[in-house]
Amino acid sequence: MKNFILIKLAIITIGLSQPYDIVIEQGRVIDPETDLDQICNIGIIGNEISNITKKSINGKVTINAKGLVVSPGFIDLHAHGQTNSAHRYQLKDGVTTALEMESGVVFIERWIEAKKGKSLVNFGATAPHGFLRSIAMNKNKRTANQLIDHFNKNKMKLEDSTSDKSKPSKEDEKLKKLFNDLSSSNYESQTYSETEKTKDLIKNYMEKGALGIGLPVGYYLGASAGEIFEIYKLAKTLDVTVYTHTRGFGMPGIQEAMAAASTAGASVHIVHANSMSLGEIETTLSMVESAQKNGLDITTEVYPYTAASTSLESILFDEGWKETLNISYNDLQWEKTGERLNKKTFYEYRKKGGVVIIHMMKPEWIKKGVSHPISIIASDGMPYAPGAHPRTAGTFSRILGKYVREEKVLDLITALKKMTIMPARRLEKIAPSMTRKGRLQVGADADITIFNPNTIIDKADFSGLKYSEGVQTVIINGKIIVKEGRIIENVFPGKPILSKYKK
Repeated sequence: MKNFILIKLAIITIGLSQPYDIVIEQGRVIDPETDLDQICNIGIIGNEISNITKKSINGKVTINAKGLVVSPGFIDLHAHGQTNSAHRYQLKDGVTTALEMESGVVFIERWIEAKKGKSLVNFGATAPHGFLRSIAMNKNKRTANQLIDHFNKNKMKLEDSTSDKSKPSKEDEKLKKLFNDLSSSNYESQTYSETEKTKDLIKNYMEKGALGIGLPVGYYLGASAGEIFEIYKLAKTLDVTVYTHTRGFGMPGIQEAMAAASTAGASVHIVHANSMSLGEIETTLSMVESAQKNGLDITTEVYPYTAASTSLESILFDEGWKETLNISYNDLQWEKTGERLNKKTFYEYRKKGGVVIIHMMKPEWIKKGVSHPISIIASDGMPYAPGAHPRTAGTFSRILGKYVREEKVLDLITALKKMTIMPARRLEKIAPSMTRKGRLQVGADADITIFNPNTIIDKADFSGLKYSEGVQTVIINGKIIVKEGRIIENVFPGKPILSKYKK
């Protein structure tokens, strides 16, 4: 018996002395949920944080974080770039989770399966209301069947066509035409039966892992107020959040969303409040803050740039856009070449289709947006292209470099809350895995960003994408993906963030 006890104690002692998989030493550890801000060591085993201590600990791999900030990995609620070409820039910006919550993703089950084991960052998306309402309309039945047939027969593409210099294939061109054929629906409202069919499609997407409802009604102004209200009622029934690009620009569309959510008892997140509100950003933020104080589940986000970006062929550039935005042709920049447009090139490129950068906001609006206590930071990053909007590559580093260090518009811990725990909490209700992200605590997922607070800064600008500087290490699900500022190749630690309804 005595020998058995001695052997058992020896086994326990050996187990306790086993090193951690990864140890982060002597970093300034900041946990935005508990306000921990101390020089500590972190021990990681597998994909989980196992210890946070001031005591010395051993690891199979040791990262020296002296003089650096150790933060939860940044969570981006609004990233249209969902390929590894875009994820590389996100990684260098400190992002560990990049979600497509505004527009959602079509054929989401196929997309999730295609990305599993092949994604640089964690990923997920909402149900794409705009797409689903279009294929639910009787007039689009033939096009809908052709799209379903295409995705049943073909693999979901994971890379941008812009990353390949070859011309698009015939199949790509056919697919583009099918999606374009749905665009006339943007000017039309649904019948009752079509709205009911849309709701059934949304429910189906929830069962396939969708994280809420992406409702960018600003791109389909034909949708009636009643039709949209039905979606908010559905959101209440399902207990999910609506992520909305509101109708038009300015307060009427924002008020419509808040009224629909409040009267339906639903949760709503208003995307890019800075570009939707324009000069009335303070009013939007004040309304959201007041709603929260009154117990309503309403949130919003901003990005730290004075320009927006979207497709030139979209409904946003229908007649009257210059008056609405108080800008002209020269304020539009063609993504592919960087050129500013004139009347001739505006109509030429609009017919062709493509992305523009829209110079339309003032620096003081952005300062008010990023500094307000209720605003979440989200990039609205575009699909990868060499000339894409710089928010695609630099949003989080710009906040930490320009607005925290240089301009002192907000303090470091407040900024990190906006990039980590606040977006994590926005998602916890629908995605149980998010209760383990956005935090540095024992038992939390090892999604960690380590950066130099004295050097971190965005380098991308309106002449093209460039990697941000200052992010030294990124760990996702316990795997090092950025080491000493460089991306480790052929490592794909990203996992899907799935809804509680996933079957």
